[in-house]
Formats: sequence, C-alpha cells, structure tokens
Amino acid sequence: MPDASIRTRLALAFSLVLGLLLAVAAVALHRADAFSASMSEFVDHRARLALLAQRANQHAQDAAIQLLRLLQTPDRERRVPLYAAMDEAIAASDAAVGGIERASAAMAMHAELDSLVALRQRYGELFQETVELIELEGLVAARAHFETRTEAALHALLGETLNLTGLQQERMQAEVAQLEQAAERARGLIAAISLGALLAGGLLSYFIARGIAAPVREAVAAAEAIAGGEYGRKVPDVRGKEVGALMRALDAMRVSIAGREARIARMAYVDTLTDLPNRTRFMERLDAAMRRGRGALIVLDVDRFAPINSALGHAVGDRILREIAARLDRVSGHDKFVARLGADEFAVLVEGADGAQSAVAARAILAALRQPVIVDGQRLDIDASLGIAQYPEDGDTTTVLLRRADRAMAAAKRRHDGFAHGAEFGAESPHEQLALIGEMRDALARDEFVLHFQPKVELSTGRIAGAEALLRWRHPERGLVPPGRFIPFAEQTGFVREITPWVLEQAVALAADWHGSGTSIVLSANISTLDLLNPGFVEHLQHLLRESALPPDRLCLEITESALMDEPALALRRLRELAALGLKLSIDDYGSGQASLAYVKNLPVDELKIDRDFVARVDDDSRNAAIVRSTILLCRELGLVVVAEGAETPGEVGWLHANGCDVVQGFGVARPMPADEFMAWAHARARQAFLAPQSPNGPSRDTMRG
Repeated sequence: MPDASIRTRLALAFSLVLGLLLAVAAVALHRADAFSASMSEFVDHRARLALLAQRANQHAQDAAIQLLRLLQTPDRERRVPLYAAMDEAIAASDAAVGGIERASAAMAMHAELDSLVALRQRYGELFQETVELIELEGLVAARAHFETRTEAALHALLGETLNLTGLQQERMQAEVAQLEQAAERARGLIAAISLGALLAGGLLSYFIARGIAAPVREAVAAAEAIAGGEYGRKVPDVRGKEVGALMRALDAMRVSIAGREARIARMAYVDTLTDLPNRTRFMERLDAAMRRGRGALIVLDVDRFAPINSALGHAVGDRILREIAARLDRVSGHDKFVARLGADEFAVLVEGADGAQSAVAARAILAALRQPVIVDGQRLDIDASLGIAQYPEDGDTTTVLLRRADRAMAAAKRRHDGFAHGAEFGAESPHEQLALIGEMRDALARDEFVLHFQPKVELSTGRIAGAEALLRWRHPERGLVPPGRFIPFAEQTGFVREITPWVLEQAVALAADWHGSGTSIVLSANISTLDLLNPGFVEHLQHLLRESALPPDRLCLEITESALMDEPALALRRLRELAALGLKLSIDDYGSGQASLAYVKNLPVDELKIDRDFVARVDDDSRNAAIVRSTILLCRELGLVVVAEGAETPGEVGWLHANGCDVVQGFGVARPMPADEFMAWAHARARQAFLAPQSPNGPSRDTMRG
C-alpha cells in the first residue's frame, strides 16, 4: 500500500481497527446471549424437575398419612372424608410424577424416569391393595399389609425421588462449571481479539506515521534549505499522493524563488540599461577594495549629454550610454571594475594603482570615449570629464572618496582638462559641521540661539541709522558658533524655515521695545530664498506686526541678490506684498549675483547693500573703487539708500564717506554685540555726538582725548 494516499491508508487502518472492535462486541454479545439462554434453560428445567420431585415426594407422604389415618379409624362413616383426601393426595402425586416424566423426557433422563415410574406403579398397587384390605378384611389385616409391603414401597419411592433430587444437584453443579468454563473461554476470546485490535492499531499507526513522518522530515529539511538560500539543492521525490504533491510544490517554490532571487539580485546590483554593475554593487566593491589596500577611484561624466539627449531623444541617449559602457568595459580589462552610477555618470575602480598609474588609465579611457559614435548614420563626437581620487590618501571612507572624485570631476569639466586629481582640492569639510545639522533642531528647542546686533551708521551725520540682527549659536560644548558654519547647512536642509520665524519673532519684539522706549532705530533681519518663496511668510509677518504694534517702517528685511534670481517673478510678487505692508526692503550682497540693472530698477526696495568683497580695500583697489563708485551713482539715480558692509579700516570708511556712500556697516564701526551691549554702545555714542562732532568712523580726536 505504499502508493496509497494518506487518506486511504488512514481509512483502511481505522476500518480494520473498527472491524476488530465490532468483532469483539459481537463475540461478547453472542457469548452473553448463550450464557443467558443456558442459564434460563438451567433454571427452567433443573429447578422445575427438583420442584416436581419435591411435590411428588410430599404428595406421596400426604397419601401415606391419610392411609395411616384410615388404618386408625374403625368407624366407616368417619373414613369416608379420609378417602377423599387420600384420593386427592394420590392424584397430586401422580400429577407431579407426570411432570417429572415430561421434564425428564425433555432432558433425556429416561433411565432415572423408568426407575421412578416403576417404583411409583409398585407403590400405587400396594397402596391400593392396602386400601382394599381395609374394607375386605379389616383394619388389622390392612395395617399388617401396609407395614410389611406398602411402607417399604413408599420408602423406596421416597428414596428414588431423593436420589433424583441429588442427581439434579450434581448435574446442576456440572453445568454451572461448564458455564463458567464457557464464560472464561469467552473472556479469553474477547481479550485476544481486543489485544489483536490494539496490536493491529499500533502497528498500523507506526507504519502510517513512519510513512508520513519521514517524508515530512525531508520536506522540512528542504524548506529549511530553501529558507537558507540553498536554491540549488533539489527537493527529493517522494512516493505518495499528498506528500508527493507537497514535495513537488516545494520544488516548484524553490525554482520560483531562485528565479526571483536572481532577478532581484540583478535588479539590485546590475544596471538594466548597460548591464554594468550599478551604484550599490560598485560601493560594496569599493568598500572591500579599500579594506584590502590602496588604489584609485575614477569617476567620469559625459560632456554635453543633456543637449544630445534633448535634441536626439532618449532612445538615442540610451544607445550612446550602452556604447560608452561597452567601451569602458573593453578598455578596462581584468584589473579594473566598471559601473554605472546613474544618468551619464560612470565609475572605474583600479585596485593597487598610484597617481601615475591612475592618470594612465584615465587617458586610456578618454581616448576610447573620444572615438566617434555612429547613430543612424549620424556621427556624434563624445567627450567626458574624469575625476580621480586615490585611497587611502584622499579619503578613508567610500563617501569621502566619492565626494573627492566628484569635486575633481567638476573641476575638470570647468577647466576642460579631461581629468583632474582630488588631491588638488584640499580636505573635505570637517565632520563636526555635518554633526551640527542634526543638533540645530535641538538647539532651537533648548533656546541656544541668540541674536547679536551690528550698527549701521550714516556717514554724513554719524547717527545710528539702524542695526542688523545676526544669528549666533551658543553651543554648550563648542562655544559661540558663527552663522557661516551652520546657516548654509540650514538652508540646504530646509531647517532655515524654522529658524527664520524665530529670528523675526525675537527681532520684532525687541524693535517694539526700542520703539516704545523712544529709541528710533530700524532693525534689519535677513531672510532666505525658502522664506521669500514660502506662501505663508507674508501673512506671518503681518501677524507679528499686528501683535507687537511695531510700525512696519521700523523693520527692514534683507534679501540676497542670488535669492531674487531663483524665481524672479515669484520673488518680485512677494517683495511687492511685503512693501505693501510698509516694511523696508534691502538687497543684500549686491554684486555677488547676476541680477541685471533692468531687474533691480523694478524692485520695490529701499536700500542696496554693496557686497563686502567690493568694499574691501576700496581705498587701495581701483577696480573695487570703480565698482562701488558706479553703484553709489546708480542708487542715487534710483533713489535707493546705499549701504557698504564689511568696512573694516578707517581708510575704507573715509573713502566711502568721501564718495557719497549713505550708510556704512562693519568692524570699522563696531562688531556685532548682544542687545544690552548694543544699547549701551548706542547710548554712549549718542552722548559723544552731543558733546562733540562725531566722525563716521568713531569719536573725534578731541573726544577720544577727553
């Protein structure tokens, strides 16, 4: 039955066990019925026979007693009723003997019955003779006949009935013994059948379990192997319907998973367009290579690929990328690992190469790529820019090394040099700057940011025209962190959108306090591109002004020139909305971007701040002087206030004053200060201006002497 299904085997096994149990029940019932029938027969026949024998004996004795009374009654009249009683006893005794006769015949007791019948006939004849002698010869003769002959026959009859009763008791005991033996045999048979059923059930369970457990163990082992990634291990072929189907399903699952794993691995590690390893696979290979020793990472970017892709279509661009991948693969050889990092950027890993060897490899790559590509009969000239980073010299991690190579590649593209080495561009930004990005949010929550204020002074009067609020970070471990070390990162990550509202809230509150105390100072605050383009920015400012009751013209917003050029139309619309609130607006770092004069003249701004790169050495650099002088003249024509920021020397301040600059800001006037120090400085300067004329770059010679 090895090919039978589990259901069939279980059905047969349970059927057999159930059949054996039914056999046990049938034998038990049959033996119980037989025992009950035997007991009934035994009780009916043996008990009836014993009862009839007792009755016959009793009635015979009664008849004898009546006869003795007759023998003792001389009066004939008195003997008449005794005759009736005697006849009745004799009839009852005959009836009992007849019953014994019939019962004995049913029980095949002919020998015992013949003796009893003979004795009964003999006794009856003698009994009748005794009765007849009473009437014929008298009581004396009748009594003598009774005593000599009738009484002996009576004793013989009674003895025979007693023998018959004893014999029945012996036979009863024998039959009881036989019944007990039959019951014992029935019990043995039932026990044997039950034991056979148990053994058969146990053997069937064992063989069925073994027939199921072994394939199941094989199925479990196969499933564990599949779970462990052993997709090449074939699932064993097992006979049997259900388990065989299970094994076939496991094998089909193994094949299917192996195929999917292969496809997933290919998708995870292979670039589908070029069939080269992708960025993930390359970074794993680079990491392993950096642990083994030294070498070079070459990153290349296809020049002018975007115009080619736009002009000829993506299908042509894809064909060019596949051709570049094939050329890189051919020129690289067995000692180099080539991958596509994404878009038109590829990477080549050259293990064990020094700077000279990596330069040789770069030239070979460029020579291969610069061969014309023919696409649909059209010749296309391809060129690339390569960046080389050596490990471990240029970096000890894959991230740093790749960044150095990218920087070198960007430099090579700018210079049209073909390739450049990462060693030419110095070290990467310190890791602590990157750590500051994650700490800025916590710093804002812990109130670690503070505002410092740098004065803006009118050159013509020496009066404090305003102050610029500058953000500082009081780091619990690094001390006071200048904005140049964290503001650029805040703008890159978008966190500046959370910093600027805080700065504006602090600045507006402080400006409102100053205004309430009678201090007439316009407070300036910087906003970024993200702030200017934020849809809710204008509404937020309007809310701050309304809540603080600060006159709008007491607040000036400074926007960098580059921020205006990201989205000029939207920036112009936002500036007009801010100007409509009554705020002062200023263009910061003018000259560092590409804002045209035609664009600037349409901006609703109040002042223009000349970038510090032009203010530096303005008194000594003719070109800077020409730029600043022309900007001052332009602003005068446009009606804008000119602010020169970054003036650090008395010579620079003096030149600006002499050339008509309106306002100056920089270390040449004062450094940024906390609010309380700024107010103390402002009050001190106001008192000095009251006592003596004030020069733009500080107290007069007479005041300083005093």
